[in-house]
Amino acid sequence: MSKFAGLGAEVDATRRLVLQHPVTGQPLRDAETKEEAWIDLLPMDSEAARKHERAALNRRIARRANKVKAEELEAETTELLAKLTRGWSLVTLSGKPLSVPFSEANAVELYSEPELSWVKRQVNEFVADVGNWTPANSTP
Repeated sequence: MSKFAGLGAEVDATRRLVLQHPVTGQPLRDAETKEEAWIDLLPMDSEAARKHERAALNRRIARRANKVKAEELEAETTELLAKLTRGWSLVTLSGKPLSVPFSEANAVELYSEPELSWVKRQVNEFVADVGNWTPANSTP
């Protein structure tokens, strides 16, 4: 056990983000069942995230890339969020079930669509917030 035990967050645990409607800010729900739309995610500090970041940096080093284009960084962020995504249950903005099976490729597509940037933004903010992975018994 680390001598810093008790300070750590659960960096390899999955947590559920309930999607918020981009206009109302209310949980996005299935109109019939009233079940919330959600995405299961790993945190930005997880091993999956660290592995992705190291691979991206190693690619740049191998290419001797002194300059990185904005499009490359955007693609890396999208790929990272897809790697952190572990599952979902999605509905449309009008509450109809969306039968798109979870896969990393589908997650890349979801986070790449400009008209769905509100989803990507919510996911990005969620995975970056260490409070979402702090043990429940910790005090503020």
